[in-house]
Amino acid sequence: MHSTPVKFLELLNGQVQYVVPRWQRRYCWGQPDIERLVDDLATIATAGSNATHYGGTLLTFPEPGPAGVVTTRRVVDGQQRLTTVSILLGCIAVELGAEGELEGWTRQLILDDRLTNPGKPPEKRCKLRLQDGDEEEYRLGLDGYSGGAGAVSQAWRIARRLVARSDVALLLRGLDRLRVVSIGLDDKEDPQQIFESLNATGLPLTESEKVKNWLLMGLPDEEQQDLHDNQWLRIERLLGARHTTEPTDTFLRDVLRWRTGRTQGMDRAYDGFRRWAVQSGQDRDRTALCRDLARLAGLYGMLTGTAGPHGNAKVERELRHLRELGIDIHRPFSLRLLNDADRHDCRGCGDEALAKTLAGIGTWTTRMWLADRPTAGMNRAIAELAHEAGPDEGDDFAEHWLGRIRRLRNSRVGVPGDDDVQEGIRTRKAYGGSATRSAFAVLCELMEAEHREEAPARDRLTVEHVMPQKLTEQWKRDLGDGAEEMHGRHRDRLANLTLSGDATNSGMGANEFAAKREVYRKSPIGMTRSLAAEIEWDEAALERRVEELTRRAADRWPWPEQPSPARDDFRRASRFSWRIADGRLHAEDTASQMVLNVTAALLSRDPANSERLSGDAVSSNVHPASRYPPGTVAGTLTMRAVPGHEDHVLYPYDHDYPTSAERCRKMGERCGVAVEVEFEDASQSRAFWKFVKDHAGGVPGQKDTWRGASQWSSRADASGEQVGIHVGNPELLWLYIKSGDSVASEERAARMRRYSWQIRQEMGDQQLGDNIERNSEKGMTIAVQRPWVRDDEGEWPDAALWISEQCERLHSIIRDARGEGS
Repeated sequence: MHSTPVKFLELLNGQVQYVVPRWQRRYCWGQPDIERLVDDLATIATAGSNATHYGGTLLTFPEPGPAGVVTTRRVVDGQQRLTTVSILLGCIAVELGAEGELEGWTRQLILDDRLTNPGKPPEKRCKLRLQDGDEEEYRLGLDGYSGGAGAVSQAWRIARRLVARSDVALLLRGLDRLRVVSIGLDDKEDPQQIFESLNATGLPLTESEKVKNWLLMGLPDEEQQDLHDNQWLRIERLLGARHTTEPTDTFLRDVLRWRTGRTQGMDRAYDGFRRWAVQSGQDRDRTALCRDLARLAGLYGMLTGTAGPHGNAKVERELRHLRELGIDIHRPFSLRLLNDADRHDCRGCGDEALAKTLAGIGTWTTRMWLADRPTAGMNRAIAELAHEAGPDEGDDFAEHWLGRIRRLRNSRVGVPGDDDVQEGIRTRKAYGGSATRSAFAVLCELMEAEHREEAPARDRLTVEHVMPQKLTEQWKRDLGDGAEEMHGRHRDRLANLTLSGDATNSGMGANEFAAKREVYRKSPIGMTRSLAAEIEWDEAALERRVEELTRRAADRWPWPEQPSPARDDFRRASRFSWRIADGRLHAEDTASQMVLNVTAALLSRDPANSERLSGDAVSSNVHPASRYPPGTVAGTLTMRAVPGHEDHVLYPYDHDYPTSAERCRKMGERCGVAVEVEFEDASQSRAFWKFVKDHAGGVPGQKDTWRGASQWSSRADASGEQVGIHVGNPELLWLYIKSGDSVASEERAARMRRYSWQIRQEMGDQQLGDNIERNSEKGMTIAVQRPWVRDDEGEWPDAALWISEQCERLHSIIRDARGEGS
């Protein structure tokens, strides 16, 4: 076996034919894969002149044949990319036409030199031969017909659309810079066995393996060996990744979130990392990049505990709590802070300031957990915080970052207040699954805050249920009527949990409360000892315990309450209220959160309600999380965990507010109890525009009468250019510059084209649309985009601020282009 780095297009030089054997898999790339390749080609084409793009490997073995004829190579691995590039070349040839020429390429040159072997027999004419049906669709596509139903015909159709709306010169330049490692097998090696070992296990390269290959590929052997042994293996060691790549995958994802400010998932870590490296110029010195990753892995290992403790005791105490809590969402931001403190030129970010800032992050995360807020919503806020500029010279490091966290108070990821914490302690499930780990960390922190150096060692303690996990007959008699219902509601809540030693816990078991009181009385742990003051363990005792734990939590994780007009407006914007039977009234800001909380209340009221609310219909029923884990997509529906009942999920989004309200009422009927819902009915677009004005100050020219999905700002200059804003798509927001000229002209198109290129240069931190040419002809620019869930009003605060900020940036681009900027 021998490997050679080579230009992808050079593989198709000369009289050669690549044949996909029948034991290979069929072509299977879809639109996302092809679009990603085209985006990669465009990205690498606009990078520096020496930039290249690693396109994976092409593993082949020779087919014996007489000398002087077409060389045939069987494809073991790499056929998906080889086929897609060939299809793209065919589409580019069509786009060039009979007389066209770009970058030295013509239609005939592509056909004769890269796609076919002119003058050879039919079976040797094409440089690529696929399997059976794939082969027929590929050849028909070369002849201009792509009407088949298979994956290859679909690829031809997708590629033609993408090429037609792309800059063909950029694609050709990108293809010229595309590199692969060509691996040729000897005739004594078994290609099918190798293919099966690569693919039959269903274990493709992980994201970190791809990054490692990209970093090392093309370097001289000696340098490659040095980086692998002294840097990459060091990364794996610091991250505890000796037997699995998952820690390294997670590390790279979090580095990427910090560096880009975007919440890309684990499965896109390699693509995102490579694009960031190219766009930021880091790819020009991959040796330095690898060494810096090793340095960052040492800091990240302090977050995970795999690289040992931090050298400062105060910093380590805050890091330990974050580790023990088991909620890792903070890591991109915390890594950035550790990196700042690690830099010699960072003034004011010493250990004291670092510890204070990390304590604020610990308070934020802990209060989110205690208040039973979905921490998944923090992903975006954490990434954006990590990516933004730090304090100015002379500013207090800790106060700068704590102030930035306080500014989130009007959003769904703001630090919960004491009332929210108390309600969460009263109702959230704190035992079972990951909740057990978090509850143990919280209880241990409360214990250590009280006893300090005299606190018992954590490894000698366990979480103990006051009311046992399984009721005995004595407990049923003590609890009286409704014992089972009370047990179902309170068993796993924080107020029913405490800390005890291993031996004590196993000895108490399901003893009656009177016997447990005597054991609690002798406990060295204050909050366990305080339980002995209760005569019996009933609803009143549990409520007193809620109040005690709330007080302790507020002392350990203090956070100033700072109501503001914006926050008051946000609360008044809450249009939903609900109650079950004669219970207290609950206010909600979003219809989806109301559906989730009503469901949670019904399950807490009677565990048997989970059966009453279940059913076959995915969109309207409660389902076990074992079937649809939270965050997964069932069809087109994203399932959400029921608060406090993470073993159950449902899809909480409905078409409109009345549908959500009726859904809650019907759930009550199914459970034999009345659910009362009140809400202010309004169209979502109109309600959102009002929210934008109240919460973010509106956009230039916004009127109280705005209610449609598309609106336009006031004119930014004398020519009448405006910013268009579209909020009607349930999954995507977008803004763009709209020409003030209603009549199409070359001058208008050229002006929009200049705006689009300016947007690409100045707003590269945002998700941007494409099709500059087509949009320019229509009198508009490419779009500045942002994903959102329109029906989840919890996203409205962030979306409103984003619209306001991006609208101002687009207005600035218009003014600067006209020479009217300041």
